[in-house]
Amino acid sequence: MRETDADDVSIDTDTPVIIDTGPAVRLITIDWNLTLEPRLVRIEEGTIAYVVTGEGPPLILLHGFGGEIWMWEKQIAALSKRYRLYIPDLLGYGYSDRPKVDYTPSLFIDMIRQFMERLGVSRAGLIGNSMGGGIAWAFALAYPERVDKLVLIDSIPPQVIPAVRNPLFRWFLAIRHVPLLPYVAVALRTRHMVRIALTQVVYDDRLITDEVVERQYRTSRIAGTARVIASTVRHTDEVARYADALTSLPTPTLIIWGEKDELFPVEVGKQLHASIRNSRLVVIKDSGHMPMWETPDETNRTILEFLDGK
Repeated sequence: MRETDADDVSIDTDTPVIIDTGPAVRLITIDWNLTLEPRLVRIEEGTIAYVVTGEGPPLILLHGFGGEIWMWEKQIAALSKRYRLYIPDLLGYGYSDRPKVDYTPSLFIDMIRQFMERLGVSRAGLIGNSMGGGIAWAFALAYPERVDKLVLIDSIPPQVIPAVRNPLFRWFLAIRHVPLLPYVAVALRTRHMVRIALTQVVYDDRLITDEVVERQYRTSRIAGTARVIASTVRHTDEVARYADALTSLPTPTLIIWGEKDELFPVEVGKQLHASIRNSRLVVIKDSGHMPMWETPDETNRTILEFLDGK
């Protein structure tokens, strides 16, 4: 493989490679889909890693808290046949930069604005899971003219703190304002701890293989990750400021919910549906917090029917 700098990610090998560029770690190949080329785009706060594939109207797919691009791996083949997919690692997550900033809801909203502007995407459909869903509906409130349609998959609601039911995540939220404790909790996690966290967001634990654990563990060890996670959770309360505005959201919205979601139960999805007047709710059986990954066939079919206007 030829030498490359941090912003040159052309692929000329089939061997998955990660390079450490000092303050950032760059992915050179994507081992779970070698047809995808990792790309980078700069915004004011740092560099965003992303992939793009497909032809058609643009869709932007946003992962959740602690997530990264691979969580959309099972949407790529189905959705890229009709749409052009832009899938970023959110600022601070995956292989994007981890600048020393406050990871507030407004930061992520502005990140999406800059991401779209840098790539020349004036208007797009947004699909978001969990925290990514919250960023999607908040962005649509701030920039309604830039969003065609919304797909919210087990999305965080405005009142996110009381909505969480999972004991592990409730504990993590409970310590969010304790100095250093959230940082230490993330910094010291092992592969076993990563496995436990991942099993909380699926219904079928057998899906969490060693390979999946390694993907997530690998990015959790990138310098700055613990600081980003701690900052994100510390600012979770600020999502509540959007509660009143959500009732005026004009964007056509599909809400998908895993029937067995242990983080946000279906009742949370029903409340979100009641808050967004131009929305419909579809519950996916035998699926947890990430139905797009756990039950992709039904989820993809539901998404495409909505996007195609059926």
